Amino acid sequence: MTGIVYGLKPFAPLREFDLFRTVTTVDWGSGVEWSNGLDYSSDSLVALAEEQRNMAGADFTAWQKKMGLSIRETADLFGVAPSTVKDYRKAKALPIAWQIACRAMADDRETFLAHYRPRIVGRPRRKTAETLEQS
Repeated sequence: MTGIVYGLKPFAPLREFDLFRTVTTVDWGSGVEWSNGLDYSSDSLVALAEEQRNMAGADFTAWQKKMGLSIRETADLFGVAPSTVKDYRKAKALPIAWQIACRAMADDRETFLAHYRPRIVGRPRRKTAETLEQS
């Protein structure tokens, strides 16, 4: 909960270890509460834990499948080479920024669609000055 304690002003008192350790569960596990009256719901704790869960290559591959992305489309989405995507599919842990981005796109379809550009088979290549002269 370090980010919560240091990032949200109401939780700043919990920076004091003696206060932080007064935590108890409330209402049959519906949340936690400290002796100063601050509380945090179990739903929020679960969401926080899920965000902190490490995303490995197998998770990334499953994310790609869920999103319906090819390696090339994933590379385009993140602005990297396809070889980077292939390496991350085998990684023990993805960079935190990638984990955050993957989760955000999975949770919010509009975030994903705002950046997604499909690879269409047979799409004509962009014309360059050289190809324009040849045509």
